Amino acid sequence: MRKNLKAFVALFAAILLFFSGCSSKQEAKAPKSEVIYQVMVDRFYNGDPSNDDPEVSKGMFDPTHTNWRMYWGGDLKGLTEKIPYIKGMGVTAIWISPVVDNINKPAVYNGEINAPYHGYWARDFKRVEEHFGTWEDFDNFVKVAHENGIKVILDFAPNHTSPADEENPDFAENGALYDDGKLLGTYSNDSLKLFHHNGSISNWNNLKELQDKNLFDLADLDQSNPIVDKYLKDSIKLWFNHEIDGVRLDAAKHMPMEWVKSFANTIYSIKKDVLLFGEWMLSGPTDPLYGYNIQFANTTGFSVLDFMLNGAIRDVFGKGYGFERLNDTLEDTNKDYENPYKLVAFIDNHDMPRFLSLNNDKDKLHEAIAFVMTTRGIPVIYYGTEQYLHNDTNGGNDPYNRPMMEKFDESTKAYTLIKELSRLRQLTPALQYGTTTARYISDDVYIYERQYGKDVVLVAINKGEKTTVKAVKTSLRKGIYKDYLKGLLEGVELKVTKGNGENLVQGLTLPGDSVSVWTNVKAK
Repeated sequence: MRKNLKAFVALFAAILLFFSGCSSKQEAKAPKSEVIYQVMVDRFYNGDPSNDDPEVSKGMFDPTHTNWRMYWGGDLKGLTEKIPYIKGMGVTAIWISPVVDNINKPAVYNGEINAPYHGYWARDFKRVEEHFGTWEDFDNFVKVAHENGIKVILDFAPNHTSPADEENPDFAENGALYDDGKLLGTYSNDSLKLFHHNGSISNWNNLKELQDKNLFDLADLDQSNPIVDKYLKDSIKLWFNHEIDGVRLDAAKHMPMEWVKSFANTIYSIKKDVLLFGEWMLSGPTDPLYGYNIQFANTTGFSVLDFMLNGAIRDVFGKGYGFERLNDTLEDTNKDYENPYKLVAFIDNHDMPRFLSLNNDKDKLHEAIAFVMTTRGIPVIYYGTEQYLHNDTNGGNDPYNRPMMEKFDESTKAYTLIKELSRLRQLTPALQYGTTTARYISDDVYIYERQYGKDVVLVAINKGEKTTVKAVKTSLRKGIYKDYLKGLLEGVELKVTKGNGENLVQGLTLPGDSVSVWTNVKAK
């Protein structure tokens, strides 16, 4: 009897632990309700014309903004000046393109003369690029951002330096790496063995080749070299000493996972509450490296940009696929990633055509924004999306997906939509880390519910013609619910009734190209 009693107590304790673990696991998944705004510094706003064409790197600035491969004048002072505009959307974090010191000479790259306006051709990870300003400018930007409740996420690219040619030491700066002004080596004069010398990637599905060869002829740093390892970790410590709040890790799959994990540990030893996510590009649902992508997100301390969901968003809203494509991707990724709430969701970015270049339909863009702002994960808005910024030259591909910001109108429908849904994200954990339940799916209509505890948000997106859905289940209690967006996207009122022991919506008519958002969460 005593033995049975002990077994019963042990079993009861295990059950209690299981259920408390389930609860705490969901709590542990909870990030703060971040809304990220991605900015390419050179293309945002010129706040200091004196650094447009600095003496040390003269000749790479185009004041006419017609040469898309040159600097156009955006800088840290300009970005600082526009923080109130960014804050107005409810943004809680700004992800800035790299502002480390880049090469001082243009490079003939892909047959064209290129300046490193984008920031991804580093020469010195411990200095600020002179086209963008000074350390003082950077510190002031961070200070003003923090005063406005906005975190700063630095885009950091430790995989490589700049374009290199082993046989031509005079090619641009030939991958040169500097340590706060001191030359450590170049690709063709590499006595410290800073770089891999294995040629360029040819098999993009071979992980070892991705990590040991040059990405697009960029000098590939060898993170296993103790000099490189220490240099890169000392560099990121320096930027955290200047009060950044997170890192977007460029070219994540091109570096060994164990090194990335040690890099993350270095960051966490400095600051615990940080936003860390990596760029692990995926080609689509059948990408052979998807399993490694999951392993990376689950083990390194870095989450990832959600390229799987991005592909589904672009297919559904941009190319006319049915909503099953979107829902299936959500369900699959929610199972695969240990913490899907930290995945970073986006519609477009600096490496792909903007949404309006893919599909020049503002209604569809609004619907995509509404989805990314109400789905699981952390939403990112690429600069200018709220102003319908796009250039369709060459299909809107790089560099035409990086236009100069043209206006800062706070009354556009997209700006208002982001602002309202950012506010709702702050009000309820249902959108931050609640469960997702599909309530209705067709080619053109997607009704889904986010729920955490008693907080419920029900979203209906209709990207087709006016339609009536006969019956929809919901966790919302019986009653009348106004559209949270107040008709901004043609949303309608919701009437929830009781039926067959469940809460039901019957005869729900959704206007064409509409988004309705209903919630039981009260404004505070």
